[in-house]
This record gives sequence, structure tokens and C-alpha cells, in this order.
Amino acid sequence: MNLHKVQNAHNKLILQKAGEIGITGRPLIPGCEDFLELSYEGKSIIINKTRSHKMPLMAGLLAKNKEASNLLLRRRGLPVPDDIVVSQMSEEAARFLQAYRMVTVKPLDTSRSIGVTVGIDKEADLERAIRTALLHSDQAMIQKHVVGRDYRVLVIAGQMIGVLEYEPAFLVGDGRSTIEQLIHRLNADQLRRNDAGDAGSFQEISIDCKPMLSHLEQQGLTVQAILEKGSRLELFGSANVLADGISEIVTDRTEEICPANAAVAVEAAKALQVDVAGIDIRCKDIRLPLNEGNGGILEVNALPDMIDPHLFLHGASTDVFHVYLRYLFDE
Repeated sequence: MNLHKVQNAHNKLILQKAGEIGITGRPLIPGCEDFLELSYEGKSIIINKTRSHKMPLMAGLLAKNKEASNLLLRRRGLPVPDDIVVSQMSEEAARFLQAYRMVTVKPLDTSRSIGVTVGIDKEADLERAIRTALLHSDQAMIQKHVVGRDYRVLVIAGQMIGVLEYEPAFLVGDGRSTIEQLIHRLNADQLRRNDAGDAGSFQEISIDCKPMLSHLEQQGLTVQAILEKGSRLELFGSANVLADGISEIVTDRTEEICPANAAVAVEAAKALQVDVAGIDIRCKDIRLPLNEGNGGILEVNALPDMIDPHLFLHGASTDVFHVYLRYLFDE
């Protein structure tokens, strides 16, 4: 298979890793990458990224609908922040904000942080966030804001494979370099990690990024300011921010997750019958069990991107594409 003819980074890695363990692969339809056909020892399987014949159709539909998936997770006794679903700004929405003081608004049935606004604490911002979410879905979910750090737990076939932390981009001063210089250095460092030849989750930071410049201005800074040695600067604010506009730094936290949280992630995937799942968790400390004071499950993704786990999980045992491919052909 000529990998140069494959454009999608995820598909390129699947075919590359398949070849390493003796599995042949190619697009099912020449010139179309929606489906890959993989063959091994006389058996052929058709996949769509991490979606295969092993995942029930209903599982994908349930995971896509945040209201349905949260209901099933709660039935299993799993920690999920309180939420409501609305079709427009309403008194109910205003009361929910008043009760929890800070909320997140997301489209009911989209993924990849599209249309999601976090850190809302004012009614006017809530109304705008609902309108933004409704550009991408017929309904919007308003969810209690959870304080903490963001983690993605990858689960394949009922096994936790690894944990990544996603942290809004930040800089550490060296006492000599300007913020602009440090941003260029951060971009280069994050993109250099990528041995796939394609960008992972890290969204290169533009010096002209308006949310970043606004956040700096609020702190009396410009991109020409020099940070003191050892000082840390968050590049993005946490209030009323569109989630898909934030560049994030990814770190492997597999060794830090406590067994109870690993079990919660596995149970969440089972609750929705999702065989390959990315469980999004926000909590103060991944080393401590999730509870009312330490976060909960934000979402179960039924079609998780495995590029980030490929790039950032350490150790030969965590080659996520090999794990996935072996699972596909395991009877």
C-alpha cells in the first residue's frame, strides 16, 4: 500500500501499523478514505477509523446523544455532572446557572469540542453560548462546570490502555525571551513530537490569536513582554471560552490514574456498549477516586482519535494502533 496516497493521518497510521504486524490494508474504494479494508490470515474486516463491526449501531447512536449517554451512565452509578437540555435561552436555563454559578454549554449531539463554551457565569454569556451551540445541534446541554484538569482515558475491549492529560497551553519564562519567542518555541517543541508527519491535537498558536491577546491584555501584557525566569503564564483564560479555540499541551498520565478511576472509565464504555472509547474526565486529581468533590465524566466518545495516544503514551506496551488491530482480528 502506498501510504503517500492516503491523506487522512489516522488512516495512514492504521495502515502503517497494520503492515508492521502482517496485516494488509487499503481503502475499500480507491480515492475514498471513509472505509479501510484490512486482511489477515484469510479474514477481511472493514473499518471506519476506530469504528468496526464489533461496535453495535445503537452504541454509536447513544454515545452521540449526550443526554441519553449521561442517563445510562448515571444508571450505572457513575459520576456525571448535573445537566439540563434546552432548545433556547429560558428561565430554566437561568435558574440552572444561578444554582451552579458556573456552567458549560455544548451541542447535544456533536463531538471534538465544536460549539462548546466553558466557564460561563453570566446570563448574557449563557444566552450567547446557547445560540452558538444551536448552530451545531437542535438542542444544547447546559452542564455544571467541573473544576479540575481534563483527561482522556482510552479504553479498548474493556481494558484501559492509557490516560492523557490535556492542559491549556502555557509558557514558562526564562528571563530573556519575549512571550512571542516562547510561543514560537512551544509550537516547535509540540509539533516536533509528532513523528506521524501530521498534527496531533496540538493547535499551533498564532501570535494574532484574539482570545490569547485579550487574555494577555487583561494581565497588562503584550507578546513583546519578557517573562521572569520560572514564572508561568497561562495563554488562555478559563471564563466564557470556546473550547475548540484553545491550544492544549498533552501529557501521559497513565501511571498516575488510580485503579478506581480506571475502573470507572471501563464501566462507562461498557454502559454504552462502546468497544473502543475515549472517556473524557475532568477532576482535581486523577490519583484520587472521582466523587462530588473530585470531578466526574464529561463525555464518552465512540470514535476516539488515536493519534494523540500514539504520539504521547510511553512504552512499547502502549502502541495503541497495534492493540486496536489485534483486537479487531481476535476471535
